[in-house]
Amino acid sequence: MGLFNKRYDGVPAKVPYFRNVEPYVMETRDESIGSLNIQFDLTKTLPYIKKLNEEAGHDKKTRFTLFHVVLAAMTRTIALYPHLNRFIAGRKYWQRNRLNFSFVVKKQMKAYAKETFAKMDFDPYSTLESVRKQVHDHVNVARSDSGNETEDHTDDFGKLPRWILRPALKFMKWLEFYGWMPKSMIEPDPLYCSVILANLGSVGLQGQILHHIFEWGNASIFVVVGKIHKVPVVIERDGKDEIVAREIVDIGVTIDERISEGLYYMLALKEVQRLVEHPEDLMERPEIPEKALKTLGLVDLDVLKKKRKKIDKKQAKKHKKAAKVAAKAEK
Repeated sequence: MGLFNKRYDGVPAKVPYFRNVEPYVMETRDESIGSLNIQFDLTKTLPYIKKLNEEAGHDKKTRFTLFHVVLAAMTRTIALYPHLNRFIAGRKYWQRNRLNFSFVVKKQMKAYAKETFAKMDFDPYSTLESVRKQVHDHVNVARSDSGNETEDHTDDFGKLPRWILRPALKFMKWLEFYGWMPKSMIEPDPLYCSVILANLGSVGLQGQILHHIFEWGNASIFVVVGKIHKVPVVIERDGKDEIVAREIVDIGVTIDERISEGLYYMLALKEVQRLVEHPEDLMERPEIPEKALKTLGLVDLDVLKKKRKKIDKKQAKKHKKAAKVAAKAEK
């Protein structure tokens, strides 16, 4: 494998020859966007979530939520449909070697409260319970005063003057094109991930909301979760049509259509919908075909956990030192 066929976050993906032309015809994610809004019926989902929380005695800081269900469903679907974990960089196809998601975390639920990104790696065998625990643990750290590495990474760049920031970012884009972006930049960057999620329902936004894909980074999918609301639905009962009110949620999906093809997307989205509408299936570890696991080509999760511990330890030392400096300045 040559110098230009190596990346820290992926390996060359095997695609039909005709697809190699697409990144030259459609050079950017912006001109390769495919968008779709799907309404998920939560008739069974919400009562099931409520039942789980009541049985486990979870409070607001530890409870199951619809966002956990969507996240767990996306994790499982990508494990079963690994083409969704592809990205295009340097006009080449790559299979991501991580299964990771990024989403915004508000420090407080206030208009001007500070925001930070959470970026998390998941096991393809994750269950709804493991996702709930992992997300709550991570979010609690992200909301703390110490923040996280992503936040510090962004702040460091934001402090640079314009005359330095512009050429620095151009240089980094050049590195990215050839796959030479260092892991120290990829690891904390939330836009280098499998899927970016926005839980806009948590701030009360309702309707068919679609989001663009960022040119920076290499995330090929953006998912927006809207606010739960009721809609009239026609059902058949005793041989007659009847209008009933159902609680639904709009899920807006934006995808770089170059990474696979229409039928594949349709089957994958139907699987996400099935899992969200029947979350009990997410409580058990999935059976993932050997072919799908091989295509996923994920790095060893134990190695990732060790790296994460090193990063957390480094961050803790950094914040401890900053706290000492601040305390000394106050004196």
